[in-house]
Amino acid sequence: MIHDELNKRLTKCNEIIKDVSSKIKKYPQGHLRVVIAHRKEKNVHLYFHRERPTDSNGRYLSKDEMGLARNLAQKEYCEKVLSAAKKEKKEIEKICVKFSKDTLLEAYTKMKKGKRILVEPYVLPDEEYARRWQAKKYEGGKFEEGDSVQYTKRGDRVRSKSEQIIADRLYDAKIPYRYEYPLEYVKDRLIYTDFTVLNPKTRRVYRWEHFGRMDDENYRKTFFWKQSVYMSCGYVPGVNYICTFEDNENPLDVRVVDKIIEKILC
Repeated sequence: MIHDELNKRLTKCNEIIKDVSSKIKKYPQGHLRVVIAHRKEKNVHLYFHRERPTDSNGRYLSKDEMGLARNLAQKEYCEKVLSAAKKEKKEIEKICVKFSKDTLLEAYTKMKKGKRILVEPYVLPDEEYARRWQAKKYEGGKFEEGDSVQYTKRGDRVRSKSEQIIADRLYDAKIPYRYEYPLEYVKDRLIYTDFTVLNPKTRRVYRWEHFGRMDDENYRKTFFWKQSVYMSCGYVPGVNYICTFEDNENPLDVRVVDKIIEKILC
C-alpha cells in the first residue's frame, strides 16, 4: 500500500513537471519586482518589470500593463512549483530504490504456507485482505414469496435486473461486494444496503444503493428517508456512499456503473 501511494505521488509530480515546464516557456522574459508604498496610510503595490538580471529597479508598469504583471507573477510561481516537484520526485525515487520491496509484507508472504495459516499477520497482501473481507458471514435481507428471481454470475439472488447488472459488473472487475449487508442505524433497527463494496487497493469500504423506481412517489419518500439514515451513520455521497438511479423512462446506464467502478473502486 505504501508503494502504491508513493507511485501515485510520483506520477503526480511527473504530471506537474511536464505541465509546468511547457507553460513556463510561454510566459514573457524577465521577472517582477514589487514595491509597497505608503500613501495616505494605505499600502499601494507598485510593479516593475526587470527584463534582464542586470536591471536593478526595472521598468515601472502602469495599470494598463497589469496583465504583464500577472503573467510574470504566475511565471515565478510556476518556477517555484517546478523546482519543488523536481525535488520531491528525486526524494521519492530515492525511497523507492531503498525500499524496493515491502519488507513488512514479505515477513508474511515468505513464510511457508503451512505456517502462514497459523499466524495472524500485521500486514496482509491485498488479495488475502480482500478474500477475508469477502468471506465474512452475515445475514442479509429476507426474500418473500413472489419476489423477483434474478441471479448474478457469482450465484447471488438479487431483487432486480439492474441489481444483477451492478453485481455482475463488480464481479467482472474483481471488486469484492456483499449483497444486502446490514447497517444498524439505531439500536436493533437495520437497513440492508444493496451493495457494500471494497476497494481492494485502498481498502476503503463503500455503501452503494440503487434507487430503481424514482418515478414512484412513495418510493421517492423512502429515498429521502434512506439518505438521512446514511448521513446520520456517517455515509456521505461522493465520499463513502454511492447512489445510482433509474425510472421507467430512464433505465440504468451501464456506462455510469462502469465509470463508478473505474474511478472509485479500482
